Amino acid sequence: MKTLNTKDQCQIPPIVPSFSGILLVDKPQGMTSHDVVAIIRKETGISRVGHGGTLDPMATGLLPILLGSSTKLAEQLQGWDKSYRFDVVFGISTDTGDAEGNVVSAITPPSTLTREVLLEALIPFLGTIQQKPPMYSAIKRDGVPLYKLARKGIEVDRESRAITLHSLDLEAFSLPKATIHVRCSKGTYIRTLAEDIGLSLGIPAHVSRLIRTGYGHFSLEKDALPLSEIIVAIRSGSLSSILLPPESLFPDIPTVRILDQYLSGIQKGGSILGFQVYMLEGLFNFSETIRISDRRGKCLALGQSLVSSESFSIMPKGLPVAKVVKRVGV
Repeated sequence: MKTLNTKDQCQIPPIVPSFSGILLVDKPQGMTSHDVVAIIRKETGISRVGHGGTLDPMATGLLPILLGSSTKLAEQLQGWDKSYRFDVVFGISTDTGDAEGNVVSAITPPSTLTREVLLEALIPFLGTIQQKPPMYSAIKRDGVPLYKLARKGIEVDRESRAITLHSLDLEAFSLPKATIHVRCSKGTYIRTLAEDIGLSLGIPAHVSRLIRTGYGHFSLEKDALPLSEIIVAIRSGSLSSILLPPESLFPDIPTVRILDQYLSGIQKGGSILGFQVYMLEGLFNFSETIRISDRRGKCLALGQSLVSSESFSIMPKGLPVAKVVKRVGV
């Protein structure tokens, strides 16, 4: 019988550590965002892995995972609007604001709470409102996350913050539960939103299900893959087939494409001179954020324009056009 040597054995193709891109994960319930990061890091062997926005263990849905130099873009993602579908149960409040907490109060929801009454109650929450962050959050006080204080029974004052709810749609209602879909700004706590809706009705409430359905221009339904499928792709050597390039994060911002012979200069940062430019895509004004790409359109960095796109054609080509702010693809 022939013994297979190392070269004969089927092995998982190694992942190139310099890979840069984004995975859109449909996070399963029961995992933290950091758990997903740890799994992707272990499976790929890529040390630089991060996520674009925390989801509670109870929550499921769209979680952007950033690999390689794309981790530098996490800060940009944090400011994006997000969408959630959540179930709010009226009549019961918990210390965490969700189904994983301990019951604080419980009543029987009144029969006067109808669909029409709830629709009316949602109206004042649309637009820019003030919201106080919950104690069970990662916000820090004197370097200590609030949730650690909450677990010790300690409650501290929290300043309310301005958030914006762009849409708030009641999708289903049958006492004691309602299903609501919201599109909101960064910093919105859905658990607090559910509690505040209940408070406006004089009824305790908590979130029993939470799904992130959208993140910026990405959609859970159209763009995300289950974590299990992503692991299969990694182990089969097909990571590149599901890895989105950095430029997918900014499909609508103007682009400056650079001639090949000047690409090495981007690694050093600094300015892009007019004669180094292959072409411009889109219109931009002075000091706007732009995408800096190679001649074929691969995103290499985010930059700041130093001229307007209209003045580029008439300016001396030895003058700077843009400066590199953040390298993401080299």
